[in-house]
Amino acid sequence: MKYPDDIDIPDNIVQQIQISHNFVESHITIEEKNWNSISYYNEEKDIIFVLVLDKYDESQDYIGILDDFKKTLEFELSEEELKEHIERMFLEKVLNVFRTRDEVIGKLSNEVANLKTKEYDLQKKFEKIATSNHLKVKSKIQFLLAINDELSFQELKKSIKTSKRWLTSVIETLFKNEIIGYNTLNDTYYLIF
Repeated sequence: MKYPDDIDIPDNIVQQIQISHNFVESHITIEEKNWNSISYYNEEKDIIFVLVLDKYDESQDYIGILDDFKKTLEFELSEEELKEHIERMFLEKVLNVFRTRDEVIGKLSNEVANLKTKEYDLQKKFEKIATSNHLKVKSKIQFLLAINDELSFQELKKSIKTSKRWLTSVIETLFKNEIIGYNTLNDTYYLIF
């Protein structure tokens, strides 16, 4: 029996599910190129319950549904009652997982957008501070490295109006005090945090 009736489980997947359970009560997840499912085998009733998932569904999200199905098997239900229960479970629980996932994805998307906006705003604020003439060279270097992750000596020199000798001296002091580090592969400086 299956619900919805038009769902298709290829024979090779059916065999793989049967072999994977090996007549032992268990949960099994199968993820292949064109297939994603989680199944539960009940040894006492000799029945396998399979939830066919979308490609990007996480099988762990559906273990609760399999556990509810397991509880259902404790009752002596006719085949028709079992099918009705499966349909109810699908409509109530599986669709609820979909709705919850959509809500979570929507919330995460909004949070990401807000974080990107805040990141952009902070970058602009840091850039304004770094270009002001009121900061000492040491502070400017730290601001620039906070904004850019890594910068070469030439990039720092271009952004900071000072002599090469003074810039080198300040960088050496920051390096000795372990405030900045040096990446030999890229020939760049970075802020240590």
